Amino acid sequence: MHVRYSCVQRTVNLAIGSRVLRTNLAVRFYSAAPKKTDHEGNKVIDLQERKKEPIITDKFSTLKEKYEIPRYPIVLCHGFSGFDKLTFMHKPRFHNQLHKASEKVKATIDDGLFNIDYWYGIKEALENIGSTVLIAKVPPFGTIKERATHLNDFINKECDELRKSESKSSIYSNMSNKSSDDVSESATFEETNKPIKVNLIAHSMGGLDSRYLISQLKHTNYKVVSLTTISTPHHGSECADFIVKLLKNKNYLSSICPKSVHELTTSSMIEFNEKIKDDPNVSYFSYGARFNPKWFNVFKITWEIMKHEMQYRDKTQPVLDRIDNDGIVSVESSKWGRYLGTLDEVDHLDLINWTNKLRNAIDSTFFHPTSKFNAIALYLDIAENLSKRGF
Repeated sequence: MHVRYSCVQRTVNLAIGSRVLRTNLAVRFYSAAPKKTDHEGNKVIDLQERKKEPIITDKFSTLKEKYEIPRYPIVLCHGFSGFDKLTFMHKPRFHNQLHKASEKVKATIDDGLFNIDYWYGIKEALENIGSTVLIAKVPPFGTIKERATHLNDFINKECDELRKSESKSSIYSNMSNKSSDDVSESATFEETNKPIKVNLIAHSMGGLDSRYLISQLKHTNYKVVSLTTISTPHHGSECADFIVKLLKNKNYLSSICPKSVHELTTSSMIEFNEKIKDDPNVSYFSYGARFNPKWFNVFKITWEIMKHEMQYRDKTQPVLDRIDNDGIVSVESSKWGRYLGTLDEVDHLDLINWTNKLRNAIDSTFFHPTSKFNAIALYLDIAENLSKRGF
């Protein structure tokens, strides 16, 4: 058993015959280790236990030769202000006249001449190992409920499409690992009339949409078996706290601020977590991220805001433990379900493969020879983790 002690000095008179001696003695008082609860009985995080949580530095620096394929389809859920794909130059009018153009050129024009993918390269990497991947699109600045409702509609619609033409074996990647409710590989979902099982992988606010969907919305057309969140503000974001305080008593600015920003404050998320309960039939996993920003990092200002807000609120905690964040979400706020680790020197956009090329160029020249994080490797590892657990 761990014990603690305090040491105090006491002046003691010792009688030896007819003589009296005065001396100082150090007295130690021992007691058991303090309980891990506060005065109200709430659980207190043990800092020694916190140190056991994995810090991931170079696990995802390179791709492995082979990854196990998850059994069920993956739905990628984007965060606040996110999208599936942005197209800046749509198909031109002269497109129909390009009879002699190659199929590749035609396909490029059909998709638009200048696109930005939210999940840059991630869908393709997951599909290359054999996964069925769906990319959700929800209102970028909507409330959690609005976004969750759109997410539910999207998955239902996609599952309807899968039911019309796909067999079970073509949707479920690893048919060699069958569960008790499986039927013939050639049977379609339309024939069996059973819900299609899916894995949700969510970045940032997408994790809150997913938790709301699982807890509050009916979805008979599909069944969520797992949710993996990546830097989701499960306990709120100090950036949202700062914005809401900044806009207080500023009626015009406050009126144009999305309601979802207010939902993402640390105080609002306490209420959210009390209402939105986990489903015991769903497995929850999470990752967090942290970095130390240099002057040219896009999240330098927000990182400093996070640091200030956390230091002001949590004055009793060790400095390093309370400032770890990725520029938008703190490590502590990212933890939900089984926490799989903290990605070191990774910011909020690195997590979806939007790595700052200028930062990498400067880093490689003046600070570090190579980047230690490859977002593609992270998502392929998540897929493999799901596969190993039968998902």
